[in-house]
Amino acid sequence: MIDIKTKFPPPLVALTFGFLIKYTKNIFPVIEIKNVIVFGSFMIISGLIIILSAIILFKKYQTTITPLNPANATKLITDGIYKFSRNPMYLGLLLVLLGISIILNLIGGFLLIPLFILYLNLFKSVTEENAMVDLFKDELLDYKKM
Repeated sequence: MIDIKTKFPPPLVALTFGFLIKYTKNIFPVIEIKNVIVFGSFMIISGLIIILSAIILFKKYQTTITPLNPANATKLITDGIYKFSRNPMYLGLLLVLLGISIILNLIGGFLLIPLFILYLNLFKSVTEENAMVDLFKDELLDYKKM
């Protein structure tokens, strides 16, 4: 049996949801919004910038970027974008999906995006949080107080 907690990386899951948003657009009515491309593109670019800033910190501290085995982490990152979000990569993926939804399929996106959030909460955040507690208990508790 496939363990979905560790086998499906969030970027791949987000890509799948992005395709679902795109390819279900004919099912839902179109909602006309002025400057939809500008606003959607802003969301996508913002998401990508957040993801990139998190990746740069992982490279800087030479710790694992992959969420498939969070126990391999060697450092708890608490500066940069991590001052504002404990899961900036997931936030970035969410913003990218929101941007795609705004541009291509607003109703479909707003129906599918909660399923993506549910996936992250049930299968990724909890697993990663538990691993971080095991690895960095005191440091993590201090970080959560910030």
